Amino acid sequence: MKKLFNWLGNIAGIILAFASYQILEYFYFFPHQLEKLLHINYVMLIILTAIATILVLAFILYLYQRQLKIENNWGFNQSPHWDGHRLLIMLFSLILIVVCSYTLQILLGVTSQNTSANQATLDKISLQAGGLFIPMVCIIAPICEETIFRGLFFNTFFMKESKISKWLGIIFSGFVFGYMHDPSITKFIIIYWALGCILAWVYTSTKDLRYSMLTHMFYNSLPYLLIILDKMIQNKWR
Repeated sequence: MKKLFNWLGNIAGIILAFASYQILEYFYFFPHQLEKLLHINYVMLIILTAIATILVLAFILYLYQRQLKIENNWGFNQSPHWDGHRLLIMLFSLILIVVCSYTLQILLGVTSQNTSANQATLDKISLQAGGLFIPMVCIIAPICEETIFRGLFFNTFFMKESKISKWLGIIFSGFVFGYMHDPSITKFIIIYWALGCILAWVYTSTKDLRYSMLTHMFYNSLPYLLIILDKMIQNKWR
């Protein structure tokens, strides 16, 4: 009975964590609407956004740490957190996730005019969110999503470490990640599913969320890094 209550508590934790993340997204994606709704200026909004970010991240990470204290058969999040072997896994994953993403985009015929509904929505949001958009997409979102879709997910549905649970967890974690990014289940879910599987593999192979978070951050930041690199090259040859 105790295990059942713990399991139900974990599911409730996932729901609360995801709901908190969705609320936090509103601060970053719709700042001008919040200014009008709360009758505050932009400076005050930034302060509220910073406070909300700290509270939400602290809450989500607290849920993750609490679950690990109750049961941690995998040995997740053990010290020391950094070593050469896991850094090599992360380096390999950075290459793999880029190659896999662009290969699938070519195979599925994805172009700038033919993107997923999720990406189209983000493109529209980026135009009105201003300077708050990039920090959310490149830093906050990877931390929240890795904690929810990898950390809390494995602690809830695949608590016992084994080869079978590892690969089943990778597949199902990847699918849930893909579905949340493409709930219409179009061809684009294949890309999100593959990316989710790679991130889950990084987490289960390193047994530390830091590595999947950094991989996720790099992938989300790649378009902006390429823009910066392109500008640097153009300025060099002027």
